[in-house]
Amino acid sequence: MLINKLTSGSSRLVPTGTAILGASLLAAALLPEVARAHTAAATVTCEGSQTVAYSPGLTLRPRQATIHGTTTLSRCVSTTDPGITAARSTFRATGRLSCTSGGYSGTRKIVWNNGRTSTMSFTSAVSVNAGQSVVAIKGEVTDGEFSGKRWSATFTMFTARPAACATSEGLPTAAGRVLLSIGSLVPGIAVPEKSRPSEH
Repeated sequence: MLINKLTSGSSRLVPTGTAILGASLLAAALLPEVARAHTAAATVTCEGSQTVAYSPGLTLRPRQATIHGTTTLSRCVSTTDPGITAARSTFRATGRLSCTSGGYSGTRKIVWNNGRTSTMSFTSAVSVNAGQSVVAIKGEVTDGEFSGKRWSATFTMFTARPAACATSEGLPTAAGRVLLSIGSLVPGIAVPEKSRPSEH
């Protein structure tokens, strides 16, 4: 999301426009390869795009926010139901996060192209990796298709307004690429313990 870098000798985040294009091209190139590599082990693997709205907007300092998202999943491959090829999904979550860090938890509903649905719980963590903001997501399918299965995803975020993170209003929306897997972990997923909901 934030496509920022540190200036030499300074801890101040400085927006860099060229990182948006580079990160976008890298993500687009790598996602298909990752999806193919993990199709055999997963119940379902999908690639897609996602848009997210934050209220209030995200800033450089973590604060409590509500998150609403819409996801379009395509190029889905299922080892148990070959008829699954695509899906649409919505989710709602809350958490304490900034443009570059924090975590949130919530629920997601997927409507598959075969008409069946999956309800999923999840926790996630936001971090900066190779100059781009990435959300690592883990959870469980709690109802419907694939109930009881674990799932994971990565959301690589991009924004046309990185400077909004430095304003008091914050960044209101973001969009990016998603790789989602049910029944097998997406490589590199690591959700810190502190981002998971308390059991008490």
